Amino acid sequence: MRSDLVRLIVCTVLAALIVCSPVIVSAQDSLRLTEAEFRYADNPRYGFLGSRPLRETDIQTWPTIAMATVYTGIVVGFHINHNDAWWKDQSGDWHVVEDLEYARGLDKLGHIFNGYLMSSVCGDMLIECGFNRETSTYVGAGMGLLYMTYVEIEDGFAANWGFSPTDAIANAVGAGYYLLQYHVPVLQNFTPRWSYVPVEWTGGRTINERPKTFIDDYNSTTFWLAANVNNLLPASAEPYWPDWLMVSVGYGIRNYAVTNPDGTPVGVTRRFLIGLDYDWVKIIPESEIGVLNYVRQLMNILRLPGPTLEFGDEGVAFGLFYPLAIVVPL
Repeated sequence: MRSDLVRLIVCTVLAALIVCSPVIVSAQDSLRLTEAEFRYADNPRYGFLGSRPLRETDIQTWPTIAMATVYTGIVVGFHINHNDAWWKDQSGDWHVVEDLEYARGLDKLGHIFNGYLMSSVCGDMLIECGFNRETSTYVGAGMGLLYMTYVEIEDGFAANWGFSPTDAIANAVGAGYYLLQYHVPVLQNFTPRWSYVPVEWTGGRTINERPKTFIDDYNSTTFWLAANVNNLLPASAEPYWPDWLMVSVGYGIRNYAVTNPDGTPVGVTRRFLIGLDYDWVKIIPESEIGVLNYVRQLMNILRLPGPTLEFGDEGVAFGLFYPLAIVVPL
């Protein structure tokens, strides 16, 4: 089923590229915002296929059809994954379950991040459909929140889960932050990021209490907030800080859904992190192929292994390539 999910998403994205690319290439630059007008912090920003927004909304038929196909493919693909992991054969009466402490709070950061990511991707797709910047931002946030709310409603009918009010709030915070960055540009210097490295690669213990899915494999997941330090420094200090070098703070857990051989749960431990990070838009050269620029931009939602100071319930350590298990205890 996972291979079906991958094929579905890849095929829909390829279809969009085939259908939309000629339309995007032939668009008149004079009708679009300039690079100086369409930026994220101090970086140029791109739509899903590398375009900039039109100054005035002018819906493009074929790009809209293609982007709708991509969005539908992504939603259906994630539904298949969620259904297999959480909802299959669990249908029941609607009920509410508050789970604020679930996964020591990491789950709520996941909802914030996913609400932000879905809103951002949807907004970038709408740019290719011909929406102007403001409209694509607002409608994108609505589409992202709509999808996340759909997931919460499905949880409400799942016997082993339930509708979580704080999950719904966290989803809205993520979509709201995407909107707030549009209205308060200084917030574009603070970007939510995600890292996922299988815990087996880091010397930790993997989930054995239930079947594992990457979506809620919290032992392998860390959520971050990356700061564009160069933009935040006074002008006199900027020459001394590389513009591609960022700093991220993060939060993760260990031993979630892990049991001992006798069936007793292993206590979940927390880890707080601060480390160096990278602005990939500045590091990777700009491409003449629009979609590659979008991929380059999308890489800035990832935090790849790098020097990190970790402190928490298990003590303090420094990882040169965190979270890979090359660690010096302190």
